[in-house]
Amino acid sequence: MKKIGSLLAICLVSQLTVSHLASAASYTVQPGDTVKKISNKYHTSQDRIVNLNKLFSTGLADGQRLEIPNPNKHSVKAGDTISKLSSKYGVSTSKMKRANPQIKDYHPGQKLNVGQNLNVPMKQTTGYYMGNTSKKQIALTFDDGPDNRYTPQILKILKEKGVKATFFVIGEQAKQHPEVLKQIHREGHVIGNHTWDHQNVPQLTDQELENDVQATSEEIEKVTGAKTHLFRPPMGEINDHQVSMLNKQGYRSIIWTADTKDWEGRPSEQIVSAVNKDAAPGVIALQHSYHASGKFETVKALPEIIDQLRAKGYKFVTVPTLIDDIDENEATLYTPGNGEDETGWRATVQKIRDIINDFKETINRLVKKE
Repeated sequence: MKKIGSLLAICLVSQLTVSHLASAASYTVQPGDTVKKISNKYHTSQDRIVNLNKLFSTGLADGQRLEIPNPNKHSVKAGDTISKLSSKYGVSTSKMKRANPQIKDYHPGQKLNVGQNLNVPMKQTTGYYMGNTSKKQIALTFDDGPDNRYTPQILKILKEKGVKATFFVIGEQAKQHPEVLKQIHREGHVIGNHTWDHQNVPQLTDQELENDVQATSEEIEKVTGAKTHLFRPPMGEINDHQVSMLNKQGYRSIIWTADTKDWEGRPSEQIVSAVNKDAAPGVIALQHSYHASGKFETVKALPEIIDQLRAKGYKFVTVPTLIDDIDENEATLYTPGNGEDETGWRATVQKIRDIINDFKETINRLVKKE
C-alpha cells in the first residue's frame, strides 16, 4: 500500500504541475507577426489572445511577450477524461463541464468518445478587450455621457446611419440628463455602467466599488426601466480580482481594442485614422459622448468612421452582440447562486478531488495485482 500511496502522491504533484505549466505558455512576438498569425499557429482565436493579454490595440511590437491561451477545441484521444483535460489546459473541471453541456451524467474517471470535439474554456476570466472575431463586426462605444451637447448629435448621426452603439454612462451625468439617457435607450442602443463619477477603480476597496457600481446601475434602471450588466472601468484600469468580483455580480467588464483618444482634442482625421488602424473583426472602438471643454471632434469624425468601415465590409453591432458568441463558447460567466469559486480555494480543492477520483481506477487495479 505504501507504493500505492507514493504513486498517488507523485501523480497528484505531477498533475498539479501540468496544470501550472498549462497556464504559463508564452510567446515572443517576431517581426511580421500579427494576432491572426499567432492565433492560427496555436489553433486558438484572436479574441482569446487579445483578452488574455489585455491588449488595448490589435497592433503588436517585436519582442512583446504574449501568454498563449488554450486552443478553442480539443479532439478527444484514447484515455482522455474531463479531469485530465482540465489539468492539461489549466481550468477547473466544473468550468470544463459547463463548456461542454453535451456530455451528460458525467462521473469522475469517465472516458470520453475518441474523436469527439470538446470546447476548451479560457484559463482565466478577464475583461473583454475584443469580441467574436469570426464575423466582420465592430462595436462603437461612447463613454462619459450623457450630456445635452454632444450626445444628442451623436445619436442623430447613429440614427441617420442606422447604427446601434453602446454608451457607458457616468451615474451623475445620467442623473443630470435623464431625458438624453431615455433617448439612448428608446432608440435601441445599449447602456453600460461607467461608475458614478469616473472613479479610479483599482484604488477603491471592494465595498466602495460595489456601492459605486450599484448606485450607477440603480440610476440607469430608474431612468430607463432597464438593468445593465455591462461595466467599463474609467481609463480601462481594473485589477483581476475586481473583474472576478463584478463577474460574480453578473457584470461583464468591457475594455476596448481601438482607442481614438478623442478626449485629447485630436482633429477628426486622426480619430478616423485611429479606428481604421486597429479595425479588425471583433474590435471594440472607444470614443466619448461628453467633453467638458476645448476642442472635441468626435461628432465630425463619426460619419467618416461609419462610412469607411462599411465600405470595407464591416457591420456595426452592440457590445453584447459582439461578445455573446464568446460567452456561449466559453461558459465563463458566473451564475449567481451556483456556489462555485473558479479562482479561489474551492476550485483548488475541487481540482485535487477530481485528480484523486481520476486515479482511483488505476489504484484499484494495482491493489488487485498485489
